[in-house]
Amino acid sequence: MIRIMLDSGSDQNQALREAYDVEVVPMTIILGQDQYLDDEDFSLETLHAYMRQGKQPRTSQISPQMAIDRFEAAAKAGDDVIFISIFKQLSGTYQVAVNAMEDVKDRYPNFQGAVVDSRSAAGAGTILYLHGQELIKAGYDFDQVHQQLEQSAQELSVYLAVDDLDWLVKGGRLSKTVGKIGSLLKVKPFLSINDKGITKEGVVRGSDRVYTKMANTFLEEIDRYEGQYLIVSHVDRWEMAEKVRDYIIDQIGPVNIGIFEVSPVISCHVGLGGVGVFGYKKKPDLFEPVTFKS
Repeated sequence: MIRIMLDSGSDQNQALREAYDVEVVPMTIILGQDQYLDDEDFSLETLHAYMRQGKQPRTSQISPQMAIDRFEAAAKAGDDVIFISIFKQLSGTYQVAVNAMEDVKDRYPNFQGAVVDSRSAAGAGTILYLHGQELIKAGYDFDQVHQQLEQSAQELSVYLAVDDLDWLVKGGRLSKTVGKIGSLLKVKPFLSINDKGITKEGVVRGSDRVYTKMANTFLEEIDRYEGQYLIVSHVDRWEMAEKVRDYIIDQIGPVNIGIFEVSPVISCHVGLGGVGVFGYKKKPDLFEPVTFKS
């Protein structure tokens, strides 16, 4: 059996966990002197309350031993593993997972394991996860699923707009130069995640207008093929996420599009308030429509 695992940098919700029994290797959230695993037991409200005090949370990559333990458990059960990681430019998690996978493969010769760099975070990993699950359900083998997800990770379109760029700057995920643009010019930049990391794509005056501009840029880039699953992720902005979802549907017609809360570990860097959109730029070579609805 092929098992797909995620780190906690990918967005999940209860419906997804129940539908797929999602296996997650959690990253760590650090609030002052306290450390928490970013798993189902960690309260997002605990994080938000900490951040509302103006305090900057920190995060840490997955534990090498925990990754080894999860991969080894699969190997002992006779299963193979594809692990989808947060973008290696944003975290050391990718390399930790690669090292752990190699350790297990050395000790279990029949075990097949691979690590896919999502080249992004949040809803990007979720889209790759759902894509992979549909391919497995359709009967594709390990190499086919792995290679398709590697290719598809390079075809993701990811845009986001946040209320306060200072969180990304303080967390080291965005340059100070870009961070100053919004405060000095009183405009709202919207961003993308690509091979260069998090980069500015444009600026707009007005909070609502930046989300419309972000959505339009996203829609110009994605391939509107039948069966594509799109994601709108948000940090404490459910109503705005609904508006973005409804706007996308108004523009392109009925589409399977889910709304997710951004995972806690990503919220640490995005800050309080923000919306992102995720989808494929073109239809994958190996593709099965995503049946999951959230």
